[in-house]
Amino acid sequence: MRLVPRQYRLQTALLIARATVPLLRWTNAYREQQVKNFHRPDEIVLHLFLNALSKNGTCFDVEIVTKGYEHFERAYAKGKGVLIIGHHAALTLLMVRLFYDRSLDPIVVTPDRCLHVPGTLVTAGTIQPSRMFLLQLRTKLRRGQLVCAMPDRGEHHVGRTIEFPTPAGPVILAPAMIEVAARCGAQVIFTEVRVKGRQLVTTIAAPSSAGTARAIIEEFILFVRECTAVNRAGSGTSQGSTNLKHVVGHSQYHPR
Repeated sequence: MRLVPRQYRLQTALLIARATVPLLRWTNAYREQQVKNFHRPDEIVLHLFLNALSKNGTCFDVEIVTKGYEHFERAYAKGKGVLIIGHHAALTLLMVRLFYDRSLDPIVVTPDRCLHVPGTLVTAGTIQPSRMFLLQLRTKLRRGQLVCAMPDRGEHHVGRTIEFPTPAGPVILAPAMIEVAARCGAQVIFTEVRVKGRQLVTTIAAPSSAGTARAIIEEFILFVRECTAVNRAGSGTSQGSTNLKHVVGHSQYHPR
């Protein structure tokens, strides 16, 4: 890939990903992503290729078509901090690159202390999960900073997670970060990145019910359901929503 001009590496990786799905779908790395059921096979393999390039210092340019970027612009302009959240779809981390390319300084909630901004040699600012990470998150948001996180989890933690159904299967959500943002008066924005044709496309959405953590949580559940419905259907239409208040109200989670 280093022999390919930098501006063509992403498109080359996409072509290689589509061609090598039959080979790589038997690997453990592929199966780990496939378990989530959030993404198509070509998106999983593209994620694996781009992650390998970043870890080995092979830079690449990224062009992402944005839908709804004005929601983020309005939120960020308020100066009260912005929490960008998306579910663990394979390409969600590319949002960090989008913000970096727009001269912002995104901070990522991740256990990886040496996380690179995808496709660059730049180490991203991070918050590591720990007993104190919510306090660190609150401090960053109160300073008006931009924080990126994926609040869905692989397993339940009693009293701290909820589970809700989606067309891709059940999703476990830890809402604490959303609660902290709401208490700080920070803005919460939802996002997802997908491959459409030969382009990367991100959908950015803002909750209509700003202010209360419960309302934001319910709207994020709806956002994830719609994203997974579109992916499962393989079309540009969603399959509708369930009663989100019913979903949240019958979980083991109780807002603090």
